[in-house]
Amino acid sequence: MTRQAPPTNFTGTPVSTVLAKGTILSRVHLDIYGSATFNPVEADVLFGGGRFDSTNEDPYPYAYAADRDDVAVAEALLRDVLANDRGARFLAKRYWRSRQASRVITTEPIELIRLVSGADLGSIGQDTWLTMCDPDDYPQTRAWAHWLREQTPSAGGFQWVSKRDPSGRSFVLFGDRCPNALAHEPGPLTSPCTFDTDEGLAWLRATLAGFRVAIRR
Repeated sequence: MTRQAPPTNFTGTPVSTVLAKGTILSRVHLDIYGSATFNPVEADVLFGGGRFDSTNEDPYPYAYAADRDDVAVAEALLRDVLANDRGARFLAKRYWRSRQASRVITTEPIELIRLVSGADLGSIGQDTWLTMCDPDDYPQTRAWAHWLREQTPSAGGFQWVSKRDPSGRSFVLFGDRCPNALAHEPGPLTSPCTFDTDEGLAWLRATLAGFRVAIRR
C-alpha cells in the first residue's frame, strides 16, 4: 500500500499489547537530552522528521527506543547510509556527533498499538509499507500515526519490526500519554555513552562492525 490515506469510516480495532513494567529499552538520541527525556520538537508536516514524529497537527513529545542496543544504533544512524561498490558502508560524522546511547527502564505498564505481524497491520487496513517504507514517505506515516492515536486514546505508543534489523523491535512512546513511564537505566557503558568521547566512539565502532559499517571522523 503506497501512500494510502487512513480509512475515513473505520470499523476495525487496532491490535494492542502491553509493554511490561521493568522492561529495559535502548535508545540513541541527542546528548542534550537525558535518557528518559521525550523529544519535544515537532516535525514539519511535509519535510524531514521521523516515521512517527509529532507535528503541529498532533503535537506530542515522543521517544524512540529499541529492544537492543544494536537495533537502536541501526535505527537511529543507518537510515541513509549507502553501500559502496564493495558492499561496505561508512558512517560520516554528521550522523553520530552530539549523540549518545543510553538505556531506560519502564516504571509502569504501557499499552501499545502492535504493528508487528501481517494480522496486526491488516487490523488497521495497512501492510508493511507503514513500518518499512523509506523516509520519502514519512509525511504519510506521520499522518497514520496521528490517526492511530485517535483510534486508541489509551495507547502510549507503537511497537513494530525494525526496518534496519528485522530481528529486533522498535518502539515509539508518547510523552503526553505516559510522561513518567521511563527512568534511566545504567549502560551500555559505566559513564554516559556519548559518541564524541573516545570510550563512546569505540563502543559505537564495535557495534557498527556487526552491520559492516565503519566510521569516518
